[in-house]
Amino acid sequence: MLFAPRALPPLPPDVAQDPTAYASWAVRHEAARVARAPATGTPPLHLVMVVDGPAPPQTVETLRSLERQTVARWTLTIVTHDSINTDVTSILAVSGVRHSSQRVRITAVDGASTAVAMLRLGLAQHGSSPVAVIFPGDLWAPDAVDLLGAALSPAGVAYADEDCRLADGSLGLPRLKPAYSPDFLLSSPYTGRPLALGAELVDRLLAQPAGETSAVEHDLALRACEAADRVVHVPEVLCHRTLGDDQRPTDGEPVVSALARRGMAATVTDGPAPHTFHISHHLAGPCTASIIIPLRDEPRFLRTCIDSVDATRGDIAVEYLLIDNGSRQPETATLLDALSSRPDVHRLSDDRPFNWAALNNTAAGTAGGDVLVFLNNDIEATTPGWLSTLCAQALRPEVGVVGARLLYPDRRVQHCGVVLGMGGAAGHVLVGLEADRQGYLQMAVLTRECAAVTGACLASRRQVFDALGGFDESLGVDLNDVDYCLRAQRAGWRVLVDPAVELVHYESPSRGTAGDVRDIVNFIDRWEASILAGDPFFNPRLTRVDSSCALRGPGEKEWWQQWRSTLARP
Repeated sequence: MLFAPRALPPLPPDVAQDPTAYASWAVRHEAARVARAPATGTPPLHLVMVVDGPAPPQTVETLRSLERQTVARWTLTIVTHDSINTDVTSILAVSGVRHSSQRVRITAVDGASTAVAMLRLGLAQHGSSPVAVIFPGDLWAPDAVDLLGAALSPAGVAYADEDCRLADGSLGLPRLKPAYSPDFLLSSPYTGRPLALGAELVDRLLAQPAGETSAVEHDLALRACEAADRVVHVPEVLCHRTLGDDQRPTDGEPVVSALARRGMAATVTDGPAPHTFHISHHLAGPCTASIIIPLRDEPRFLRTCIDSVDATRGDIAVEYLLIDNGSRQPETATLLDALSSRPDVHRLSDDRPFNWAALNNTAAGTAGGDVLVFLNNDIEATTPGWLSTLCAQALRPEVGVVGARLLYPDRRVQHCGVVLGMGGAAGHVLVGLEADRQGYLQMAVLTRECAAVTGACLASRRQVFDALGGFDESLGVDLNDVDYCLRAQRAGWRVLVDPAVELVHYESPSRGTAGDVRDIVNFIDRWEASILAGDPFFNPRLTRVDSSCALRGPGEKEWWQQWRSTLARP
């Protein structure tokens, strides 16, 4: 056998799969948060509600939730059709919210008006105030107006977390979101509700031509985040949605339009779940990938790796750089001799003590490809066209690093992104998840930004690699891949994981899985402030003790400090 399955424990339930714990926490946490003094000096927030069909009965509670806001700095414009204007007025009366020109106004339009046109009409009535969109049936937390208003800049966007009111009245199905991730937003409307826009940004959006779509929320989020000077995530649950109100047709037009506005050549297809999309970026021209593979013996793995890449790489031209770090087995020498006879294979020998960063840096210095693909010798490529996808992502000017979705041979997730601080220094999220499951917020199946990706399959443009000075050789064994990704982000490039690039990873048969304490200590010394600040692409309410995406425990800060203290300095 090529692989002996690891004894991985079952992946614990994520926060949405533990409804009792979440419901209890949500009530306690909201009550404690609302008890704090509200912010001062924030401008009034102009709310827009579009009612383009029969208003659900829960709209009464939506309006009452506005009356319970901790600050009274809000106004509301309801845009509805003439045919249901009387119904909306009746709902206002039942709710007890005063219908006046100063606080709440109703704008009625003819029945031919679309939801997009109605939304724009409501936005246009903002005056000089920032705007938030509120939906019939949503129940806003009492401090939602306060926290959204405080987070907004004049040309900014603010969004927050959300959950659902379940049939028994409890809160569940939480969507605890990451910081702004442009590729994640193209893949799905993850920003969701609530969404607030600065006054200057609203004017920018109204100056743009409008496109028609049934996915009004996704379109607004894409346009707003694209035009904003700043996008802020408020990591608090500020909206409780009506269960089942997201059962709407999938419409990829907002994504297609967003790509066109940004000048990005790509094809949009339906994603792995409703309301999600896969974006296949196009290569602008011919591309050569330099595939760099360090190895020491284990010829059966190397043979599988090369053969599988050959079979699945598609039209991408490749050169292989094989760095032999002290192999001793005759079978390895025989295989390397055979591979070296190929014009696209270059064999390098480097017998110094193992240093992953140094081996890859040396090979990269001789590589001639547009994209450098660092690959473990224990990788098996199983998805046709994966290399084209990887290279197309890596060649985008705003992207610095791209990683893959890696599976164990038993079809469990080994890697779909790295979280800074998980398990101590950094760790893979959702390890052990069954391959046919999507993971929390569909993180295991959607393209998104993340703090880092594993060096078992890591792609980077030649220019990015040179600008960063390659991998840090002082981190010889561990965390050099994470350090590289963090430095790329600090230099202004994005780090992506694209699950369409799916490979099998047999996980370190040549080297084992033991870590290097010296590397961990050096990494922590360099990045401790970032770890303590929190990984922006992982919600701060989620645990970092394990990879489950469960709710964060009360003593995790102390847990991390205790873990930190156990690291013996070399």
